Amino acid sequence: MTRSIVLIHAVRSSRTMWKGQRRRLRERGYQVIVPDLPGHGRRHDEPFTLEGALATIDAAVAACEEPPLLVGLSLGGYLTVHWAGTHPGRLAGAVAADCTIVPGPAMARLYGLWLTMKDWLPGDSDARVARSFARRHTRKAAKRYYGGGRAHGVVSAVVRAVGSFDLLADVTRIDVPITFVNGEHDPFRRHEALFLEAARDGELVILQDAGHIANLSRPKRFAKILHRCAGQAVSA
Repeated sequence: MTRSIVLIHAVRSSRTMWKGQRRRLRERGYQVIVPDLPGHGRRHDEPFTLEGALATIDAAVAACEEPPLLVGLSLGGYLTVHWAGTHPGRLAGAVAADCTIVPGPAMARLYGLWLTMKDWLPGDSDARVARSFARRHTRKAAKRYYGGGRAHGVVSAVVRAVGSFDLLADVTRIDVPITFVNGEHDPFRRHEALFLEAARDGELVILQDAGHIANLSRPKRFAKILHRCAGQAVSA
């Protein structure tokens, strides 16, 4: 098992989205490292680049006391899959949540368009999006997801980065156990069977009554999954 865990957040969010899991895991004695990606949270003044995002994960993994369990959700999940597939021998295990759809450049661009459409409406887009998120989840979930601010100016670069990945090829190269976690109602489940088939040592977990941001839909269950995965992880 490993006692170190790295958590990588979703697009336009920040490290604050992991507050519930970080607290619960630290109470169990884990070393938990939760960085902000470039352009997000405390690093909102930096441009988002793929190189910068991968360097952020690299630094977080290097700071761990032992090979960690690398965990990412949505954008963080895509980055986790890509980093794990291109850095053998560095991890004890991986968890990729709400990211089992192969986007391709065209689909990534459409998703990016959807992310930015809300900013075109008149009024305070940040407040409007936070209210919408709270209606779908809870006020606490919205506060955690946007607790570090809602990142601006990152979507185009994120779309280019994710659209450039060959994710299934990355999965085949991952040399540690990987668990795919999806919310039951997450539209990003579309290709979960392909991801599971590509993995050397893969597992799929579905969180019932959860949506795309599964760690905030079911925070306690998500933390329990990470605890179990850390206990089952085996260093390469």
